Amino acid sequence: MKIIATENSKISNLSDCQLWIELRRDGNPDVLHALFYRFYDDLYFYGSKLVKDNDLILDTIQDVFSILWEDRKRLSDVQNVKAYLFKTFRNKLLKTSHKNVSFFFLMDIRKIPENESILSPEDIIIEKENRSEISKTISDVLVDLTDKQKEILYLRFKCNLSIAEIGQTLSIKKQSVSNLLHRTINKLRRKL
Repeated sequence: MKIIATENSKISNLSDCQLWIELRRDGNPDVLHALFYRFYDDLYFYGSKLVKDNDLILDTIQDVFSILWEDRKRLSDVQNVKAYLFKTFRNKLLKTSHKNVSFFFLMDIRKIPENESILSPEDIIIEKENRSEISKTISDVLVDLTDKQKEILYLRFKCNLSIAEIGQTLSIKKQSVSNLLHRTINKLRRKL
């Protein structure tokens, strides 16, 4: 799901931290909209990895930004707006879902790109078999990862969060994130 926004060009050129300061200071609704449009897609896709209920994801995103607006004068300074929003969103989503959430994973294996060259019918069959084997291997490896390992990989490589930002988002120490990420990548290397 993609939201298309027309943002005030002056506001859209502000950094995340500048937007945060402007939201707290001026209470300009355009600033809230700029933050919303800047982070909507990332929050939505992250939520879709945590729960399978699209309506719940959309409602939670809306709730997070409604709370930001209502509490804008009481918001504290944050070092990283993206990490703050991810953490707030994650906590609210998990609290609202009332169930054990399974992080079901980072990528759709069916999206592995097809070979674009023209192949003979035999080559196509061989290519499909190879792709099937690769897909099965990846699926087997992913099954062995814990939900936390999958979530850290997703946040690091799909959402491009730093190790410190992941730590903030998941409320764990930076060193713990680094260790878990390192162990997970080593595990993937051994299996692949």
